[in-house]
This record gives sequence, C-alpha cells and structure tokens, in this order.
Amino acid sequence: MFDHDPEVLAAFAEESAVRISSLEKGLLELEREPATPSTNLLNAVFRDAHSVKAGANLLGLRQVETAAHRLENVLDMLRSGRLSAEPEVCQSLLDGVDLLREILEAPQSARNIEADHRLTALANLTT
Repeated sequence: MFDHDPEVLAAFAEESAVRISSLEKGLLELEREPATPSTNLLNAVFRDAHSVKAGANLLGLRQVETAAHRLENVLDMLRSGRLSAEPEVCQSLLDGVDLLREILEAPQSARNIEADHRLTALANLTT
C-alpha cells in the first residue's frame, strides 16, 4: 500500500492525522448538539474527510480512500439535510474515523477493508 516516495507518504500521513483529529473533534461536537448542527461545522468535517479521500486517491491508497469516501458520503447527507445526526449516525461516523486511524497507523497489516463492519454501517446510512 505505501510503496511510494517515503517523504510524500510521511507528509500525507501527517496531514491526514491532523485532518482526522479535526474530523473527530467536529463529530464529537455534533454528537453533543445533534439537533442544531451548524452549517460551518458540517462543512468543516466534510472538508476534512474529502481532503483525506482526495490525497489517498492521488497516492493510490485505496483502503484509506474507501474509508474516507464512506465518511464523506454520510457527511454530505447530513449537510444536505437528508440525514439527521442521530446517535447511531454519529457513532458510525466516529467508528469510521477510528478505522481511518487504524489503516494509517498499520498500513501493512492485511485487512479486508470492504468487509469491515464499520464501512458497512456507513454505507447502510446512505441507502
């Protein structure tokens, strides 16, 4: 997975860690105030997920891209009002953030990303 230039990958990992922390912080805020999420908050967490996805796409990091894309899809539905920030939605998003961290921390570990229950839970929210 990480067979690219080590410096580029290190920069991506560092940037992604910052974005993921910001995403998690925003989701925890959303979880505390689910009835009245601010547009700014929803846009910010969407941008964080989108940035991680876009970087992973450019580097061919499919596992990261897939997980970030699922987060992005759910966040887009929240932004558009097609989904509410119910507790199970917030928990699925936070679980997705945990998965992103796990993938970035141990990219060499063999995992079947498509079968991960956290990704399935996120996908189920968008159908």
